[in-house]
Amino acid sequence: KGFARFRMALVRPSAAACAYRWIARCGSVRSCRRMSTGDDEDILKRKQERIRRKLEEKEVPSSAFQRMFGFGTMAASMAFQSAGDRFMGNQGGSGAMSDAVAETFTKELCRMRGAALKVGQILSLQDSQNLPPSLAKALEKVRTEANVMPKWQLREVLEKELGENWETKFKEFDMEPFAAASIGQVHQAVALDGRKIAVKIQYPGVADSVDADMANLQRLLQLGQFIPKGLFLDRVINTAKEELAYECDYIREAENQSRFADLLKKFGHTPNSKLNIPEILPDISTSRILSSEWVDGEPVDRLVSDGVSQKLRDSVADRMLSWVIKEVFQFRLVQSDPNWSNFLYDEETDTLNLIDFGATNEYSKEFIDKYLRLVWACAEKDRVKILRTSKEIGFLGGKESPAMISAHIEAAYVMGEPFAADNQPFDFSTFKHSERMAKQGQVFLKERLVPPPKEVYTLHRKLFGAISTCVKLKAKVDCRERLEEALKNPLK
Repeated sequence: KGFARFRMALVRPSAAACAYRWIARCGSVRSCRRMSTGDDEDILKRKQERIRRKLEEKEVPSSAFQRMFGFGTMAASMAFQSAGDRFMGNQGGSGAMSDAVAETFTKELCRMRGAALKVGQILSLQDSQNLPPSLAKALEKVRTEANVMPKWQLREVLEKELGENWETKFKEFDMEPFAAASIGQVHQAVALDGRKIAVKIQYPGVADSVDADMANLQRLLQLGQFIPKGLFLDRVINTAKEELAYECDYIREAENQSRFADLLKKFGHTPNSKLNIPEILPDISTSRILSSEWVDGEPVDRLVSDGVSQKLRDSVADRMLSWVIKEVFQFRLVQSDPNWSNFLYDEETDTLNLIDFGATNEYSKEFIDKYLRLVWACAEKDRVKILRTSKEIGFLGGKESPAMISAHIEAAYVMGEPFAADNQPFDFSTFKHSERMAKQGQVFLKERLVPPPKEVYTLHRKLFGAISTCVKLKAKVDCRERLEEALKNPLK
């Protein structure tokens, strides 16, 4: 009946979305050492079993040989399946990917985890509208599915990072993970001081295999001609490689999380806004383990299915979008993973909790100033300024076809609409941005001459994700006012 509240922090959201859905469907997860009694205990155990059966245990290939062998197995499986599809007439022309081959590809990504799974997640989040339909559908699973480590491998990681007496560093520790993602899994625990915490544990070998994994995956996708040339796979791979290197460094993530918490104290709070960033526990954190305060809440996209009032949905969307705008244009420090589950709304305290700061990128003032001019030009539908600024930033090279120019302008108009002066507060319930952008995307695949600037891969993903969240909530937000507010007090 309805949505059961749950507690979660520091989840790698792109793969944790399924965990949220299971928890929403089955009930909240509690420490395995703190069960209720009688019938309630049986019910809770059954709910936990239903959730955890979804998190399949499989050993993480950790050595260089194991991962190389894993990619070889992936390639052989896909080649065998593809040959069978062609023989049976189930595959289209050159570069087409059948449903069966796409399913095999996705399954192997979930098994390999690490860099391979990260690329799949980036493609599914950023370019799914421009991918072959069978691949786009299959890649949806990499955002919601990942295997977890078997217990023996989990203990090995804990002992390596925290010492053989790692159990003495916790009052309680649940060996069953409640979420899994591309580079790690998350466990519930209780710190020695009694605080409930979330412990994110990185899969072994992931950080050391980034370059080799990326090279193997790129070779596989190019040989199969599964990715359209207009997506510039090499740029996607390089972006994913850089992001993954950031995300594998939990010390860096802890520093960024604390940095965002300081910015929140200085710039984030307003009379109508309640935001929170959980505190890091450095004594039980390492470069491969990250412990943080436990926060209550539910992913913001659940507020629609939960029957929340329009007023509350507007308020949550306003807070979320306002913070994203500050990240981009005021702080120039952006947590670039746009997943809905990075924003957890706690109904009891009316607080929006912000989690997961691994994919954090910092941008130069020069670039953000140009990007801001482009946003204003889009909002004003100023074709001349859009083209001039797009060339300055690197969206256009100057020799594009009329079709490419037209598609670029139309896409710019779409993304500028929420900030147009005559559209405030902007009603996202009727904003069909995905469908309209998809039409232009097909032109980009055929006509684009230069890849977008590397900064845009992360910035657009964050802004597009924030807008998509507002659309999901069917919210009404004064977007232009929020943008103007962020610009009143920029960082030096």
